[in-house]
Amino acid sequence: MIRSLMFLVLVMGMSSFAFAVDKKYFEIKKITVTEVSDQYPLHSMADQPAIGEDCSTLARPIVISRTGDPKLVGLNPLDQLQVWVDQIINIGKKIWAIVESGKPVVSTKMDTASALPRGIQCWTDMAGWSAPKSKAFRIQYENAYGSDVVDFTYRIMFTANGNVDGVGKYITNATFIPANIRVGWGFRFDATAQIAAVFNQGTKQDPLAGMQMNMQWRVDSPMFHEETTESFFVTGDNKLVKMK
Repeated sequence: MIRSLMFLVLVMGMSSFAFAVDKKYFEIKKITVTEVSDQYPLHSMADQPAIGEDCSTLARPIVISRTGDPKLVGLNPLDQLQVWVDQIINIGKKIWAIVESGKPVVSTKMDTASALPRGIQCWTDMAGWSAPKSKAFRIQYENAYGSDVVDFTYRIMFTANGNVDGVGKYITNATFIPANIRVGWGFRFDATAQIAAVFNQGTKQDPLAGMQMNMQWRVDSPMFHEETTESFFVTGDNKLVKMK
């Protein structure tokens, strides 16, 4: 018993000494965030989650309204899809984890957000979607030895240009995806996606969806703590802008 206690004290003492001597390892000297070539394959629309509870493939008549209630004439209202094209809402997640404790959070169905007109229950009720668009960014934390103790690459991806009977331009399946991550011993890295705002930046007659997406992350070590947010602006006409 005494020998075990002596061994434990010795190990703890050696660990404290190693930490005191090797403070440079935990000292962050350089942080960079750069856009990189997106070498990772895009997911097809079939890999995306169905939006809403009713994603029937059956065609349904769409009644469009910009003000007040849609006028339901000549058809059973239960068989119609009532859509307010100028009222754009987020259908999907607002906040979700990308990385927890240095490990990517991956599910069979990607967590996404969508800027769609109120009343739409599924992206298949719309038409005109462009191919998915994406950009990749790399985050690097370099210590005093010149080594990357945190190296994380993520992709921001979305699909745009969807319309309702030729009206408007909307966004679906906007998401952040972890592409590559490496976290050094003694460091903890967490990242979270946030949809800060969804709105109509167009007009009632010609709606144009806008979405602000934030990538938030934090890095912790015995000597270092930092929380950072990078913001992006996505539009229904297929534009992606990194905000400064």
